Amino acid sequence: MTETARQRPDWQTWPNLITLFRLLLIPVFVLLVVARHPGWALVALVVIGVSDWADGFVARRFDQGSKLGKAIDPVADRLAIIAIVLSLVLVGLLPLFVVIVVVAVDLVLAVLSSALFHGNPDLDVTWTGKIRSALLFVGLPVLLFSAVHTVDENAPWVRIVALVFVYLGTAGHVLAGAQYAVAMVRKRRAVAPAA
Repeated sequence: MTETARQRPDWQTWPNLITLFRLLLIPVFVLLVVARHPGWALVALVVIGVSDWADGFVARRFDQGSKLGKAIDPVADRLAIIAIVLSLVLVGLLPLFVVIVVVAVDLVLAVLSSALFHGNPDLDVTWTGKIRSALLFVGLPVLLFSAVHTVDENAPWVRIVALVFVYLGTAGHVLAGAQYAVAMVRKRRAVAPAA
């Protein structure tokens, strides 16, 4: 009850500001990758990854969770992943099928969400989703790091390790997508009698 007494708008929180910053940094990262500046792109990617952790930490630590944050945080994560894998495909670091799988899963979830809920289904993030994001946010920066000239020449195994993480993360993306789809259907069935 004391939380509602703050009279703070739902959107006006530090976690939402951090998420907005992450969204603005995504096109910067893409431009750096396409312009063949893997070092600076790696810095931008690390900041994107840290901000993904930071908004959740701040929301929990300072009790600044919000409906808007719950809605835009997963959207920011998905946009970041799609933009990152697409830019790495464009410069030849990643196979095209990874983008196809990631985009296909997100499209199915978007269509399902729109059909069943006309928008955001307000679902909690699953552990599979968190592990998927962690694998991708480790594998993708390492893959980018492998493109740095000295690493590419002296440690080609770094790219192999990075691809293992990315492929595991991609498989996790499919599994997490299936879990979200099932959760959406179950939630819709639960609320259908009351509708």
